[in-house]
Amino acid sequence: MAYHFPHEKKHEQKKVKKHLFRSLPIQLGAVLVMIGVILYTLLFSNIPAFHDATHELRHALMFIPCH
Repeated sequence: MAYHFPHEKKHEQKKVKKHLFRSLPIQLGAVLVMIGVILYTLLFSNIPAFHDATHELRHALMFIPCH
């Protein structure tokens, strides 16, 4: 059984926090890209199922021509 010193745990916690801090911008960027793709698909798509579901919204926004 190995003995762990208290300062080693603090060092490990700092590594985890630093890793999470660095991955946060990547996660936020991925979420923004996904939101953009979803909005583009719903608002600018000519796929009938998407068009019919968002037809009134497209007209209400007045800058997305649909026909």
